[in-house]
Amino acid sequence: MDRLLKLENLDLCLTPYKVLATGRDEGMLEFIPSKSLAQILSEYRTIITYLQKSHPFGITATCLETFIKSCAGYCVITYILGIGDRHLDNLLLRDDGRIFHIDFGFILGKDPKPFPPPMKLCKEMVEAMGGAESQYYSRFKSYRCEAYNILRKLSNLILNLFHLMAGSNINDIDLEKGILKLQEKFRLDQDDAECIHFFQDLINESVSASFPQMVETMHRWAQYWR
Repeated sequence: MDRLLKLENLDLCLTPYKVLATGRDEGMLEFIPSKSLAQILSEYRTIITYLQKSHPFGITATCLETFIKSCAGYCVITYILGIGDRHLDNLLLRDDGRIFHIDFGFILGKDPKPFPPPMKLCKEMVEAMGGAESQYYSRFKSYRCEAYNILRKLSNLILNLFHLMAGSNINDIDLEKGILKLQEKFRLDQDDAECIHFFQDLINESVSASFPQMVETMHRWAQYWR
């Protein structure tokens, strides 16, 4: 998806990292210097404070632009692919403002937590953009809608790739449920303008959802006692 978006001149500062399987249950991951949002909010209280520590001469406009672009990109991608188990330990932030996701054990709508939001966009991320009325948040919404409509136009390619994997031993990738859920995410029955309104409603639902915040708090306590 990163390559597809770049072919349409939209670089959302994503962080695809390399993975190499060395056996059935072993492998290697590329290390990306970063901190989880859970750790950042625990140590620095806000995302902006953390970025200020990394940029002692002031957070640059490029850094903030990188942050909102990567937030927009991962909101769209994780929504389309139905990535589950999204919590602040699974969202990492790099010093240059790039946010990215890890841990994709639940896909295509599967989630171990009840009532998950459509996508992971917590209030702390919106605050780092300057709030819901800021110009950066407006640009975030613009990037998000642009990316969603680009990927919708290329849905045949993405769906065909999943069809090729339908015979694999990945449980969640099956024709009857998983791939049909994926197809539904593209809203192919709607035009671009309708999808913009639809996606805006999803964002508002994700930001204002209170139950996921309670689950996030429970997760933090579980991690602390572990």
